Amino acid sequence: MSPHQMPLLLVRHAVAEDTHPLGDEARPLTAEGRAAFRTHARKLARLTPMVGIVTSPLVRAVQTAEILAEAFGLSRVEVHPALRPRARAPKRILRLARELGAGWVLVGHNPSLARAGCLALDMDELPDKLRKGAALALHPEGRGKHFSFAWLAAPGRYLQRAEDLHRA
Repeated sequence: MSPHQMPLLLVRHAVAEDTHPLGDEARPLTAEGRAAFRTHARKLARLTPMVGIVTSPLVRAVQTAEILAEAFGLSRVEVHPALRPRARAPKRILRLARELGAGWVLVGHNPSLARAGCLALDMDELPDKLRKGAALALHPEGRGKHFSFAWLAAPGRYLQRAEDLHRA
């Protein structure tokens, strides 16, 4: 599959510890979150190949990205400040998505990631919640300025495809 046929994935970090002595940025994934996401990541890798992964610098996102890299057979994960949760993050995430395009996974946080997905799809809300560990697959259209919904996959839930939404 050529990169142009691949989707772009927006992935919310997996289930993390509620607190950490060093603060929010240091919160790691829970053991259960790791295990559940490892299974989910393998399912995602069976749905589509990917060419690269960029992540927020926060520990829980980096750990989620590393699990994805292992599942997709990718050798490295790049940290990018645009994925850090902060003011105007949705617009920064959308700009990064447009720059990278098809075949890339962007790992980040809510509500920024869900809002970036809404901006990319020109929707008020996504077809479903972007739960922890969920992947929103978008197809870049034209020169990557616009996106269409491909599917949404959350751990332990059914895959929601674009055609399923049209039937509902």
